[in-house]
Amino acid sequence: MRPFFDRRATAKIARIVSGILACVLIAGICLTYQVRSKVNADSNIEISAVTKQTNIGPGDVVIIDVIASRMPGIVEFGPVIFNFDSDKADYLSIEQGSQLTNYVFTETQNDGTLTITGTDQMLGISSEGGEEEYSGASYYSEEPVVLFTITLRMFPESYGEINCWISDTGVFKSLDEEISTSIGSGVKLPVGRSGLSSDATIASLRVSGTVITPEFNPNITDYSCSVERSVEKVQVNVLASNLWAAVIIDGNQYLNMGDNVISIDVTAQDGVSHMRYTIHVTRKESDVPDNASLVDQNGNTYTFLDAPEDAVVPDGFYQSMRYVNGYSVPAYVKDGVTSVLLYLFDGTNDPGFYFYDSEAKTVIMYEPDITIVESSKILKIAEVPQDFDLPDEFKPASYDTGSMVLSGYQNKDGDFICYLSDEHGEGDFYYYNRKDGSISLYRFADKKAELLYSFLFDVFLVIAIIEAVIIIITAYIIRKMVSERTNPRPKRV
Repeated sequence: MRPFFDRRATAKIARIVSGILACVLIAGICLTYQVRSKVNADSNIEISAVTKQTNIGPGDVVIIDVIASRMPGIVEFGPVIFNFDSDKADYLSIEQGSQLTNYVFTETQNDGTLTITGTDQMLGISSEGGEEEYSGASYYSEEPVVLFTITLRMFPESYGEINCWISDTGVFKSLDEEISTSIGSGVKLPVGRSGLSSDATIASLRVSGTVITPEFNPNITDYSCSVERSVEKVQVNVLASNLWAAVIIDGNQYLNMGDNVISIDVTAQDGVSHMRYTIHVTRKESDVPDNASLVDQNGNTYTFLDAPEDAVVPDGFYQSMRYVNGYSVPAYVKDGVTSVLLYLFDGTNDPGFYFYDSEAKTVIMYEPDITIVESSKILKIAEVPQDFDLPDEFKPASYDTGSMVLSGYQNKDGDFICYLSDEHGEGDFYYYNRKDGSISLYRFADKKAELLYSFLFDVFLVIAIIEAVIIIITAYIIRKMVSERTNPRPKRV
């Protein structure tokens, strides 16, 4: 008899088992390397506090940049804890890095300690399970990136040196891993200057509602920006580099169309040093993009125009920039009203205001004397169709609302109605409530039905009377018959 296992079979099984063990070993080595690779030294992010300033004195502004050595697709970071000598300086402000525009920062400040976290809001997606998931690619850089900039003000009595440092970096998380971090350098600045300051520079410059070019630098004195046509004044925010420097801003109000010049004069504490910064502001002559137009549901084309400065709009409407047909254009809106008011030219009539419903794509001209603005629709006074049979109880009448005179009809009960058409051209009678000025659809009583009901009532009343008479007569006859049977009359002999 042959043995159940021969040598060849045994050797073949041994080779198979050895191959499986080798694969498992290789997979284990790869997995170990992959886990270790997530925390190797090359993936470390160093967080440092740095400044370009070297010579500071009492009352000076100190600007500290908190920098990450690299930013490999970080979706959230922090809390990063920044510390400074609170007995030497006061906290003024924080500004997030210009490269991290997609991030939302949160901060808390408490006696020399600032705690900052950042989250890339373009990537965070709430999942059904309540956990946060991420998709896409966040900001990526292998070069140093400014996370945020902190501005401090030295106290007037400060001396010695001021220290600024990072005490904790928190967690830096990418799409699929947590990046190791370390604390880098801090800032140690001597407060060496004494006597009156000759610093006439400014530490920061902002113009509300716009962005200046080039990017602000204390040594650059000439800037430019532009504002919309509707802007007549701008707020200029200036922070002097030294507490005792005098700052005078001129030209930021009553802006003209076209070019305007805003001057910022800074005089140092010593009263001698002086600098002038200049901002060239261009007030646009038009808020309307070139060739901007829209097409209504009927195929009619309207061109957007700027409304005249003396244009009269309905009560409660205010100007706002809105996207219409893909263009950012000036529009007049009112809370609760769906349609927006636009200044348009139809190619035939004079330019004027039109109500536009973006859902229905309807455009109707605004005529102050005959237009009524309701929250759900825009109504206009129209003529009653010739084939409409108005009930005799309604007589022609008019009513002065204070803003317009309504032509309509009134009955003996004082109900005032008028015929109006909506944005779709559909007309109907509306009831005007004189107490609160509200308008609602009015429905006339159906006279034919009323006459029919009256006729049927009379018929059923006659039938009821006849039935009652028959019942009475029948009851009388039956009663008489019963009486005769029970009490028969005696027969005569």
